[in-house]
Amino acid sequence: MAASFGFGLIALAVMVGALGVAAAVVTAAIIALPPWRYLRQLFPLDLSHSAFLIFIAWAWVSTIWSPYDHSAQAILMVMGAFLYPLFAFAIHTLQGKARRIVIHAALFSGAAMILPYVLEGATGIISQLFAEGAMRENMLRDATRGISAIVMATPALAALWLLNFPGRGGQIFAILMVLLVAIISWQFHLFAGLMALLMGSIFFGFGYRWPRSTILTITVGFLIMVLLAPMIMPVLATPLDGVGLPFSWEWRVKMWPYTGALINEHPLIGWGLGASRSFTADQFELRGFSLSYLVQHPHNVGLQVWLETGLVGALLLSASLAIFGIRLSGMRGLSSMQGAAIAGSAAVILVFFSFTYGAWQEWLWASVAWVSALCVLTGSGHNFKARS
Repeated sequence: MAASFGFGLIALAVMVGALGVAAAVVTAAIIALPPWRYLRQLFPLDLSHSAFLIFIAWAWVSTIWSPYDHSAQAILMVMGAFLYPLFAFAIHTLQGKARRIVIHAALFSGAAMILPYVLEGATGIISQLFAEGAMRENMLRDATRGISAIVMATPALAALWLLNFPGRGGQIFAILMVLLVAIISWQFHLFAGLMALLMGSIFFGFGYRWPRSTILTITVGFLIMVLLAPMIMPVLATPLDGVGLPFSWEWRVKMWPYTGALINEHPLIGWGLGASRSFTADQFELRGFSLSYLVQHPHNVGLQVWLETGLVGALLLSASLAIFGIRLSGMRGLSSMQGAAIAGSAAVILVFFSFTYGAWQEWLWASVAWVSALCVLTGSGHNFKARS
């Protein structure tokens, strides 16, 4: 029941813009915390998790030379690195009837969280409750964050529908859900969401046919995104400058070469955690507006990791991702549907990491943990034994 409540709490946070997903996942992890006979399986820590914790520790150390004051950010990162995975682990320990109840709770909450965005997209009734101007703009921006969380969860939710409602009914509902999320993304001008859905759908199919090799392929994609970002993103941006892209994407085209130049100044250890927020003096003109190249982050996780933690941070994060991907691809009992869910979800997350959100956003990492829990539910649930 605690895990079912947790999925409902997460869905509620997604409905109101996703900023509360971090608190919801932490709350769900705590109330659904399994007994010690299960928790002791976490020690010694998994090698990929250990590498990720070292990466977080290095990011925290980088606050020493950072021009931005962000001590609270570092603390939240450390807490999240321990607490977010606990929710997925709690789901991993469920068996039998408890697991079936939680699966239905996850499916119901997943369907319910889409409805407010469908309603707003079709009628605009929710945004009409907000005053014009900044308040309404903030509401609509929060909505795109919530939709992004839904997009990330869509491949795993589709896999759960197909598994638990076999036949034409489950297929129709899964397809309808994907189409609704695509329509919502279009209505809210979340073009990264449309791109992510397309990539997620493609890799969902590949993951179903070749689960292990597809997971490894996606892992390589993450490594390229992190390790080669300073070389790829500025080069990618140059020919796109001035071709009439949407406003937010044209801004990205300006910020990526700028970020690459900053990385070249401190390539080994970076500028320090949160430094992206400090480069606000350099500005350019775009469609009649005077804009800073960087306001909060460069909208690419690889670039931000390089900018703030340097080569050291990029190598540590890449090591964690590589080990995790290899472990997933070699997981015992990996089914075609679970492989599809993992590959599809990872492809969506890779798109968002590459083009949209910042590296340290709590709601983003908490959403990854929530999606991981959904992927766990697509497995058989019979490959875990507690020590007595």
